Amino acid sequence: TLKKREAALIHSHFGNRGYFDLPLKRKLAIPQVTTFYGHDVSLLPRDERWRRRLEVLFAEGDLVLAEGNYMKKTLTELGCPESKLRVQHLGIDLNKIPFIPRKPNGDGTIKILVAGTFREKKGITYALEAFARIASRHKNLGLTLVGDAGRSRREVEYKKEITSIISARNIAGRVNYLGFLPYPAFIKEAEHNHIFLSPSIHPSDGETEGGAPVALIEMSAYGMPIVSTFHCDIPEVVVDGVSGFLVPEKDTDALAERLEHLVTHSETWESMGRAGRKHIEAEFNIAQQAEKLEQHYDSLL
Repeated sequence: TLKKREAALIHSHFGNRGYFDLPLKRKLAIPQVTTFYGHDVSLLPRDERWRRRLEVLFAEGDLVLAEGNYMKKTLTELGCPESKLRVQHLGIDLNKIPFIPRKPNGDGTIKILVAGTFREKKGITYALEAFARIASRHKNLGLTLVGDAGRSRREVEYKKEITSIISARNIAGRVNYLGFLPYPAFIKEAEHNHIFLSPSIHPSDGETEGGAPVALIEMSAYGMPIVSTFHCDIPEVVVDGVSGFLVPEKDTDALAERLEHLVTHSETWESMGRAGRKHIEAEFNIAQQAEKLEQHYDSLL
């Protein structure tokens, strides 16, 4: 079918898919691009068999795309020749996410949004702990928690950690836990929140963000100031001190301090939100990134 359709190039998404697509590349004798996303640069290479497989992919594949410079460096360390590596930022549809300047609600309440699948790398336990530390001093604060555990044992265990922190820190009345939401409902919910808190970490199982969570790109475009961490390629999405604040991973003190700074300086939200929107428009706009991807294709064809 691919021969009939005169396929000129294979684009494999995720490193493991790239490896499994190599026989097809050989059979059709066409170039192959592989985009890496996260678990394929952090978790997969912990398996010796996969390290060897990725070496084959790096040798035979024609082009490898990384979400940012941190991921690019990681891929180089795994053995990918620098000549085959390019940074290709993720792109979002800015027409679907309008810029909304954030300001406290009429009654002075402030809502902090935390969103993600319940995986250790998301740092949700640190987000809740930081919130708990400042919530007692600021009665106008609430936290919206969007996400849940899947079926894996690790996620189920992590959910238990999350619920036990909410209970132990007596913040159940301040946390609006919504579980998984369909994407349109998530975007609608996010509209009514003010600060996005997303403190990703290097977890015990080794699976990092690889690049940066898409939600960070979206919430920054949406006009929210961000509090996150110096993790993987997050510093390419969040400009520290400009569109949000970044702190070291697992540093609850610094997380609480930066969060409290934003809570008590709501006059800075709009300018931070505008700076975030401008940065996302320049670097993570899907139309522009699609054009860049076409240029990568052209370079091989």
